[in-house]
Amino acid sequence: MNRSTITRYLTRTFLVRVLSVLFALSALLQLLDLLDAASTVLERGLGGGGLAYYTMIRLPMVMERVVPLAVLIGSLSTLWTFASTNEIVAMRSVGMTPYQIMGALLPAALVISIAHFIMADQVAPRCERAFVSWWTATELPSEKKDDDPVKPVWFRLGDHVVRIGSISDDGKHIYEMEMVTRDADGKATGLMSAVSGDHGRDGWQLSGVVRTEIGEPLRVTQDDKLRWDVDLSPNNMIDLRKPPENIPFNRLLRIVRGSWAGGESPTYYATRLHSTYAAPLASLVMLLLAAPVAHGMRRRGGAMGSLALGTVIGLIFLLSSGILSSMGQAGALPPVMAVWSPLVLFAAIGGAIMVYVEG
Repeated sequence: MNRSTITRYLTRTFLVRVLSVLFALSALLQLLDLLDAASTVLERGLGGGGLAYYTMIRLPMVMERVVPLAVLIGSLSTLWTFASTNEIVAMRSVGMTPYQIMGALLPAALVISIAHFIMADQVAPRCERAFVSWWTATELPSEKKDDDPVKPVWFRLGDHVVRIGSISDDGKHIYEMEMVTRDADGKATGLMSAVSGDHGRDGWQLSGVVRTEIGEPLRVTQDDKLRWDVDLSPNNMIDLRKPPENIPFNRLLRIVRGSWAGGESPTYYATRLHSTYAAPLASLVMLLLAAPVAHGMRRRGGAMGSLALGTVIGLIFLLSSGILSSMGQAGALPPVMAVWSPLVLFAAIGGAIMVYVEG
């Protein structure tokens, strides 16, 4: 048996196991979600077609969250099977080292990482927006709570801070707008308020505008109509009104650079931007953490011990990544440290265990 045949066999088995686990976990989580929403879907008169659409439109959002866990379980399952059936011994008998065996799985893990990035960056945000539009359009009058107060929207626009009392569903009309203008040092220089605003071909047109310039003396100017020269599209307004959970990479980059308005702090979006890069690489770390199952550890305590070790370390990696990422979003840690430190640390731990076991 030549090495190319072994590589194809390893890759095929690894991909089948990972995809099987991915679909199983996604199906379980989607089933639990569907059980919670099924009564609402049926009350809206959407029937079986509505249940099917609900499942399909939300499935990508569920799948992209469980990819790293699926890679961990799939890797452990694949390598444990090879070790328990002595296939690892057969591979080593033809001259393949444990590092070469793991290297044979690396291209498949890279493909999964790329697919994970595409799903998280392109597929999931589109599915979320489609789901929100569909869910809102099918809402029954009895489900709407008119007595709930409308919460104002706060966001940063460059150096300025903007408050909008309410935004229309299409993002083309705003009401009760206030903007605090600030200089480069963050000092307030003025206040502009408007009763309403409408978006047209020429951009935003404000009505009932009052502008106050802070200084000596204080200057107050009133305008019935005023063009608001800002780079705020109706789509941006819709995102501010209902912030999406899945944000594409290009959108995050625009928010960080200041060309798209966001309702959260700059550290929140900077952390999310770094997570967009780092999240797909978690699959490679999971593969590395599963590596000891394939060799060495079997001699020092059994394959079950190495299987348990890989599972525990992998779950700790996911937990620590989530905690540190939340701290980065809250501004308690620098975004780079919050996102990349667990990735680098656990990759080093996986590599050290692999070297120790083989040595």
